[in-house]
Amino acid sequence: MIRLDHQPDGLALASKTIPYNPATCRVISRTTRSGMLLGGVIYDGFNGASCRMHVASFHKSWLSRDMLWVCFHYPFVQCNLLKVLAFIPSRNQKVLDFNAKLGFIQEFRIKDASVGGDLVITSMRREDCRWLNIKPRTLGSNV
Repeated sequence: MIRLDHQPDGLALASKTIPYNPATCRVISRTTRSGMLLGGVIYDGFNGASCRMHVASFHKSWLSRDMLWVCFHYPFVQCNLLKVLAFIPSRNQKVLDFNAKLGFIQEFRIKDASVGGDLVITSMRREDCRWLNIKPRTLGSNV
C-alpha cells in the first residue's frame, strides 16, 4: 500500500535520512497490507522550481513500479516542479549508483561538505524522467 503524508512513516524514514517536519516536508511511503513500513521518500526544500528528495528503505523490495511512478509524479506533475535534487555523501557509492540508475545526474560536488568526504548534488529534470511514462499497475484510475 502507498500512503501519502503518514506522519509515523515520515518519522521512521527520518531515522535513516533527514529530520522530518510535517509542516515543511511531504512523505510518500510504501507498506505491506498489514502496515509494516517498507520504505519511502521525504521531500523538502520546495522553492517553486525544485525540491529535495530523500530516500530510505527498510526492505529490499520496497520500490515497486507503482511506487516509482508516484514518487516522481508527485514533484513533477502534482507540484509542477522542473527538477528534483538529491544530496549524497561522496563516500556512499551505493546510493550514488542507485540514483544514477533512477536517472539522476551529478551536477556539483562540494569539497569537504560531508563527514568523510564531499557532498554530491544530483538532479533529475522533469523532461528526463522516464518514470512518468510507465503505467501504474495497482493504483486507481483517479491518480
